[in-house]
Amino acid sequence: MYDGPAEPGEQGRPASSGGTDHGPPHQRGPIASVAVASWRAASTSVARARLWNQRDGAGASGLAALIETHAVQAAGDATIAVALAGSLFFSVSPAAARSKIGLYLLITMLPFVVIAPILGPLLDRVRHGRRLALAATMVARAALALAIGHSLAHGAHQVSATEALTLYPAALGVLVASRAYGIARSAAVPRLVPHGMTLVQANSRLTLAGVLSPVAAGVLAVGVVRTFGARVELFLGAIVYLVAAVMAVRLPANADGTEDRTDHRNDAMTSTGGLLRLGQVTDEVRAALRSAAALRWLSGFMLFFGAFLIRFHPLRGLPANVCLGLLGLSIAAGNIVGTTLGPRTAGIAARRLSVTLLGATTAVCVLTIFYFGLTTVIVLALVGSAAAAVAKLALDGTIQRQIDEAVRTSVFARSETTLQLAWVIGGGIGILLPEHASLGFAVAALVLAVALVIAIRGMPTLRRSRQPEPTDAPAC
Repeated sequence: MYDGPAEPGEQGRPASSGGTDHGPPHQRGPIASVAVASWRAASTSVARARLWNQRDGAGASGLAALIETHAVQAAGDATIAVALAGSLFFSVSPAAARSKIGLYLLITMLPFVVIAPILGPLLDRVRHGRRLALAATMVARAALALAIGHSLAHGAHQVSATEALTLYPAALGVLVASRAYGIARSAAVPRLVPHGMTLVQANSRLTLAGVLSPVAAGVLAVGVVRTFGARVELFLGAIVYLVAAVMAVRLPANADGTEDRTDHRNDAMTSTGGLLRLGQVTDEVRAALRSAAALRWLSGFMLFFGAFLIRFHPLRGLPANVCLGLLGLSIAAGNIVGTTLGPRTAGIAARRLSVTLLGATTAVCVLTIFYFGLTTVIVLALVGSAAAAVAKLALDGTIQRQIDEAVRTSVFARSETTLQLAWVIGGGIGILLPEHASLGFAVAALVLAVALVIAIRGMPTLRRSRQPEPTDAPAC
């Protein structure tokens, strides 16, 4: 109803019952309406996610805070990746020359040259200030993002030789800091896991947050880059990193180690003599690492060999870009499925789980040799990435249970280096092989079959038959 004249400046606006009134959608305009609706939907989704994250004691223990910190820093990584997507360093597509992809694979290994021998032991020395170590990796990435933004003064596609001296080392520095963060975070998880929750469940929540957050941030980042440019996107990425750094510092003090406190999951191992020190790794850890490395090898192989194969031999007559998109979606979906199913495998022994995962992927790979097509390729990508995700969660849980906190970060650094090396070798073989489906998948099946045989030979029953009096420490 209209009651009297409107106040000055309010002509044409309906009376409000109080509060902030943005007016009907048709008066706000279509763009504003979509923006408001998107903001409300995003706010509701974030609120629900935070409620889910607080469940099962994760809020009280501090695990929920770590997960939220991990999600924010993962969003920062996504913004940097999108901003650099058009640069010379990261412009690696399935259509790129094999030499460029080989260079990319080599570059991905460079951070681990620093992490394994240097940063791993260094992070172990500062384990009693783990929150500061996590924050330091984020502050470093924020500074490097600003340095990269300064290097892109002429645009992402016009990097001069002088600017490249800053751009490329800074981009490598972001990779090193990101890997260092991941290793330090994995080492901190056991102290924040609430009672009643397994390490695999905690790692699964972290991994899921690290998968979903970059997807959402990446979509927003694409819009920012197209509208304002890469430099603005890098500036926003630096802000995101700084927010994550503040969140890391505000993590519960329990995230830091103490001189007189040993992780409660290691107490039982200490009494049995099974506590691991640097240079000591049980068969359980070795088995989990071998299986995870074999499946990570398949991930690298499928990504690059599958991309080249589909490009030159489109499936079912579909455009190559459509096939590549389906391959990427299958790999991403498998990662999410594996992360979701990971906690359900917590009760399965590591060796038995390894045999199951390797057996399933080997069977699908053999099937693809004889029935190469869109369906089998998608199924192999889905099963392979899901199995790799489950194996990685099992490996992290095994290390967190069986490795002494004093050297846990160093062991994580070594395991991450091994997994990355396996991925690089798989990708390297994938780009060297000709675009012949039967040959490529036969090679993949052979590698997986060898890993499967090794995993079967490591089963407890077979080990007892070969060694009637085992001296290995009992598995947790």
